[in-house]
Amino acid sequence: MSTNLRVGQEAVTPDPGNDSACSSTQAGNRPKVGRRTGDWMRRHGLSVGLALILSYLVLFPLARLLYLALADGGHAFREAIALPDLGTTILTTVALGLGSLVISLVAGTMLAWFAMRLPQRVSWLSAIPILPMVLPAVAVVVGWAFLLSPQVGYVNIALRALPFIDVPTPEVGLPSGPLNIYTVPGVVIVTGLQLTPLIYLFVQSGLRQLNYESIEAASVAGASPVRAFLSVVVPLLRPALVYAGAFAMLLGLGQLTAPQFLGAREGIRVLASEVYRFGGEAPTDYAMAAAVASPLLITGIAFIVAQRLLLRQDFRFISAGAKGASRPLKASRLAAPVIVAYGFLTLVLPFAALFLVAFSPYWTGKIDLGLLTLRNFERALNDPGIVNALVTSVTTSVGAIAIALPLGYLLTEVLYRRRGNPAVRAVLDVIVQIPLGVPAVVFGVGFLYVYLGQPFVLYGTHLLIVITYVVLVLPFTVRMQLTARMAIGTAYEDAARASGAGPLRTHLGVVIPMMRGALAGASVLMFVILTHEFAASLFVRSTRTQVLGTLLYDQWSRGSYPMVATVSVIMSAVTAVGLVAAVAIGGRQTTLDRL
Repeated sequence: MSTNLRVGQEAVTPDPGNDSACSSTQAGNRPKVGRRTGDWMRRHGLSVGLALILSYLVLFPLARLLYLALADGGHAFREAIALPDLGTTILTTVALGLGSLVISLVAGTMLAWFAMRLPQRVSWLSAIPILPMVLPAVAVVVGWAFLLSPQVGYVNIALRALPFIDVPTPEVGLPSGPLNIYTVPGVVIVTGLQLTPLIYLFVQSGLRQLNYESIEAASVAGASPVRAFLSVVVPLLRPALVYAGAFAMLLGLGQLTAPQFLGAREGIRVLASEVYRFGGEAPTDYAMAAAVASPLLITGIAFIVAQRLLLRQDFRFISAGAKGASRPLKASRLAAPVIVAYGFLTLVLPFAALFLVAFSPYWTGKIDLGLLTLRNFERALNDPGIVNALVTSVTTSVGAIAIALPLGYLLTEVLYRRRGNPAVRAVLDVIVQIPLGVPAVVFGVGFLYVYLGQPFVLYGTHLLIVITYVVLVLPFTVRMQLTARMAIGTAYEDAARASGAGPLRTHLGVVIPMMRGALAGASVLMFVILTHEFAASLFVRSTRTQVLGTLLYDQWSRGSYPMVATVSVIMSAVTAVGLVAAVAIGGRQTTLDRL
């Protein structure tokens, strides 16, 4: 029995036994299949490929941690619940998160409000609240320790010299107090001050979008400046405050730097330091580390979901007004003194203490200018361990930026142009945000566990540090590039395509040059974050592969305080050089505006 197939106007009767006829029919179908495959790849290939890459880099380590914690019927969770003083550890973690949130939210909002009311001649002071974020967190924490150590802290020695402060003199040992940085309040205050620049940036960005006609209307109606601020400005800032507050809360809950440097001495434990105790110190117990890290992981995922639900209707917080309603606020006489006082407290004092110890042969708490020397810096620059850590910090940071920047550009292109399946784009958007919500300490133990065994044994290599760094900074580069991409629009790209330029030439010759400031700003931000990174680096480093932050912690643990101060100064210098280089490449105005 034959089958008639009409091709054009001719009837063809293929013979089932004729192989050549079957072959010609299959050959006619191949171009159609190839076209379908090509169309699918053009539409979905990039988004699906990125989703697979990010799923492995971001989701796989977290999924392995959860699986490890739930293995053997949740045995690790039962052991974690039975830990002595677990309740105290959880309460201390919550106190750290809430306390640092309150401090940073109040201080950051106040500073942002005063920065908007600076007199024009001193408007440059608005950059001061950002500077603590540019400086290494470990260096700032160490600087506070040199200031407020109960026995030999510079501030405590100065306070004990005052006639109206009475501190009991012990029969044996040095006098102590009146302040002590090695306490829970000390850790909370230092963490809160570290998070203040983050709140400041979010709130300042929100204030720039406000319509000040409504504030003036409240003043005309008889409201005091404080009442106008609380009843008009704060409600309009709700999106910025909600997002920044939740982010700061997560950073406080997952904070490892201040608790590890300041709290370990007095046995102060938080969940992040417990994760390091089980996953980063010998003997390791990765199942316990995974179980202790689970609350931080779950809280981070909940943050991402909550901020999407709370801020899905941002239009409800937009203020409208007539032309000229956005004129700046009246200058305040308190603005400059408040910002200068904050800069003195968070910048001048800690770094003055660092420099004093770095240029002294030993740390006694007494200032003797005749003993200042450069010997510590000579020792540091001739120490192979410190030089190798410096080189590793710079090379791994630059390597991570070289990967994260183009990867973020591709993700920006998919998210902005809405390419690929909508469900895949939504998944990509969520995955990109996960490193922003999940603390770095969780990713640190996850990457250590995944790459410690087969099939990819990367422990002790620079590549493991680079992979970890790429994941940590991906949300920042994507958000900065996406903002710039939305500002540019598609008009120039469409004009280039209409003139005959292909996709690659259009992006290299038109889009990327227009985004130079955003790319430089993203590079600066990533370099600052990575050269300061401590929590995740503490897990993925090895005895032979150190970065400056982990090396500084080892020196601190051994009590080599002058060398700790010296390495802290070197870290700050490296950050400054990277900042200057990125600004030179990207242009001063565009790069700093992006930051």
